[in-house]
Amino acid sequence: MENINQIFLIGMMGSGKSSTGKALADSLNWTFYDIDNELEKDHNLSISDMFINGEPQFREQETKKLKEIALKDCIVCSTGGGIVLDESNHEILKQSFCVYLYASIDSLCQRLEHDDSRPLLSNGNKREALQNIFEDRQSRYETLSTIKIDTNNSSICLLYTSPSQRDRRSSRMPYSGLKKKEWVGGGGVGGGGGG
Repeated sequence: MENINQIFLIGMMGSGKSSTGKALADSLNWTFYDIDNELEKDHNLSISDMFINGEPQFREQETKKLKEIALKDCIVCSTGGGIVLDESNHEILKQSFCVYLYASIDSLCQRLEHDDSRPLLSNGNKREALQNIFEDRQSRYETLSTIKIDTNNSSICLLYTSPSQRDRRSSRMPYSGLKKKEWVGGGGVGGGGGG
């Protein structure tokens, strides 16, 4: 059963998960967690430094932190863009109210143009790297999310999932008091750093 006392934000790096998450947590008077920030505090290292030991080791730490945060209620959590890569994370995300923040490759390139903190974008052409990452993750974001929010514009619109998915999972917002205007601000780059 879906836990509507937990909101997990998923999506590409630069989609606005951190900035949207903070604003949403404030509006609900809930606690905000950013998995990348929590990992940086726990290990006293930047995300880039954690990637030096290899992406698989980083993903293990990310999963451990997700499981820890998932034990809490009344939370909004910004996940790393790659949280959907590990299938062991899928069950947690499916049981929460999971929001996919979508942004086009053009928007992501513009937002991340001067951001050199993303280890998966540190080598080669950023647009090409983003396109490859997006193609690898897009279907997982869609499948795991309760709703999809387009963050390409400053005024964010709610885009509900497909009818077949709505039959499988609830498409309502967790509280009737949560209105579209409270999502404004999610189009920013945010403060995450993983990917």
